[in-house]
Amino acid sequence: MPRVESFLTAAELSQWLRVSRNTIYAWVSRREVPFVKLPGNTTRFPRGAIEEWIRKRISSGKGLSRGTYLEA
Repeated sequence: MPRVESFLTAAELSQWLRVSRNTIYAWVSRREVPFVKLPGNTTRFPRGAIEEWIRKRISSGKGLSRGTYLEA
């Protein structure tokens, strides 16, 4: 049986990411965040797609190039 995707509301996503709902809707309007439009102009966010979206944005930071040392 296929896995059923869970969906988040804008309020749930804003709490999870600790940003305002206005920020969530700004991302939607710029198509920066994965979302689904349902009948009645309802917006939902597929949890799996959001988790992947977050993983792609994790920075590992800048590494030091070879031969570069920090002074103590």
